[in-house]
Amino acid sequence: MRTELKMLGSQIRLDLNLGKQPLFLLTLIIYLFYWFVILTGNVDYPHTVHYYSEMGMFPVVIMLTILLFEREIGGGSMEVIGTYPVSLRLMAVRKWIVALVLVALAGMGWMAVYRIKFGSIMTVMHPWHGGESVSRQAGYLELLLQTMPAYMLLASLAVLGIAWLQKLYGGLILAFSLWVLDTVSMGTVLGDWTLYAAFLPKDSSFIVNRVVLLISACLFMILALWLVGMRERWIGREEE
Repeated sequence: MRTELKMLGSQIRLDLNLGKQPLFLLTLIIYLFYWFVILTGNVDYPHTVHYYSEMGMFPVVIMLTILLFEREIGGGSMEVIGTYPVSLRLMAVRKWIVALVLVALAGMGWMAVYRIKFGSIMTVMHPWHGGESVSRQAGYLELLLQTMPAYMLLASLAVLGIAWLQKLYGGLILAFSLWVLDTVSMGTVLGDWTLYAAFLPKDSSFIVNRVVLLISACLFMILALWLVGMRERWIGREEE
C-alpha cells in the first residue's frame, strides 16, 4: 500500500510540474489578469461575480486540463507509455481529478481577492433543495459547488477531445466550442442545459440542470477512458 501511495505521489508531483509547458504561461497570465481587473475595480461598484466564477473560469478549466496532458500527448510520449504495464485509464482519471483540484484552488484564489477588494461576494445563488434563486452573500465553497458541475463537464470534454483525435487541439476544439457557443448565445442555444447558472431560464430547474451536467460529464469521461485505454491507438501510430 505504501509503495502504491508513494508512486501516486510521485506521479502527481510530475503532473504538477507545469512550469515548463508552453500553455502554462498563457493560462497564468489570463488568471492573474482576473486578479488585476478585480483589484483595479471601483469598490463602490462591485463586479458581476459570474464574469469570474463562470465566464472567466471556464477557459481556465479547459486550459488546465490540456496542460496536464501536454507532456504525454504534446511530447509524443504516449507511444512509449502505451507499451508500459500501467493503466492508461487511471492516468487519465488522475489528471482529470488533479485538473479539477487546481481549478478549485484557482477559484478560491480569485474569490479571496474579490472579497478583499469588495468586502463580500454578492451574487445570485440557486438553492440545491429547490425554490427560487436569490441574490445574497455567497461563501467560497457553496459558490464553487454551484459551478463545479460545469467545470467537470468542460474538463471531461477536453479529455474526450484529446483521446478522440490523439492531439491536444482535439480537447481545445471540443471544449472551447461548447464554451463559446454557450457564452456568445448567453445560454439561449443550450437553454435548460446551459453551463451558466446565471443564464438559466427562470422556469428551469437548477437541480435538474446541474444533475444533467454531472451525468454528461461522467458519460463523456467514460467514453474518453474507453478511447484512452485502447493501447493499439497509441502504440506505433504514425505522426502527422
